[in-house]
Amino acid sequence: MTYDIGIGSCIAINGDAIVVKLDSVMVKRLVPGSPWRKSGTSTLMLNRSLCSVRRKPEVGAEVYLDRATLSRAAPAKLDLTGDGTLLPVDLRLLLDNLDPQPAPTPSVKGRSMFGRR
Repeated sequence: MTYDIGIGSCIAINGDAIVVKLDSVMVKRLVPGSPWRKSGTSTLMLNRSLCSVRRKPEVGAEVYLDRATLSRAAPAKLDLTGDGTLLPVDLRLLLDNLDPQPAPTPSVKGRSMFGRR
């Protein structure tokens, strides 16, 4: 199954490097034990090849990653505190507990004990 995962707002594109401003939910997925940070403090640098082919990255817009691409090696660099120090991260962590659930089966409605009105 393939689908796109939105991870944050694109703040720069430099050749094949995409820089994304992350919200705190994405940071928690990438660095589970990290203390809470204000959304937008952390940035992520990743290769354009990880981005969705249907939704191309564009500065100021949401960046979408292709789930199938993330299932393979997906290295990136995270600036956790916004100070320019880059930490290596594996974007496959974004897939943990992320598979969509199948649609529920329709329920069969029984007859009301009051009958039809």
